[in-house]
Amino acid sequence: MATVDNLDEMKSYLTPREENEATASYQNTTAIACPVCEDSFDYLVVCKHDETSLSLGKVMNLCTVTNDDGRLFLFTHE
Repeated sequence: MATVDNLDEMKSYLTPREENEATASYQNTTAIACPVCEDSFDYLVVCKHDETSLSLGKVMNLCTVTNDDGRLFLFTHE
């Protein structure tokens, strides 16, 4: 599993898409492998708060990683 430092570094290789007070999303345009399942993921969603509500527009598989600061990293697979 990837460390938090690696996750923060990974974001620099992804394309930023949306950001608000609660979340930030990044598109995987370079086919980076998911640190959980090792398949290429579609989007990384970073939850900035302990409690965050997400509205997903379609059905997808999710892999998750949590760091020490309570941020949740969601890796989406369509």
